[in-house]
Amino acid sequence: MDDPRYEYRVSWSDNSDAWIGRCDGFLLVSHLAPTEAEALDGIRALVADILADLQADGEPLPRPVPWEWHDAARLDSTVPLFSEGWCDPPLAERVDELLAETGFGT
Repeated sequence: MDDPRYEYRVSWSDNSDAWIGRCDGFLLVSHLAPTEAEALDGIRALVADILADLQADGEPLPRPVPWEWHDAARLDSTVPLFSEGWCDPPLAERVDELLAETGFGT
């Protein structure tokens, strides 16, 4: 499932020595790859799997998050995402479960 409400971004990480794909609806989800194209394909596939599982379980889909929050989340893990209503705790727990099942890291 490819949902047009979400935007994807790919950037280079000196720390990881790889390209990182991110999606604006999933602050803590990323995909590392050796090329920009693979990073974009990887994050799109990962998000599609997560969205399909959420829909199959009848769970709400996360709202897109402003990109500024991605930068803040990398610097400070205490960003008030749950209290701000961007992501509810059961949804975050389900995303963590899906990441663990697929072997993808955050």
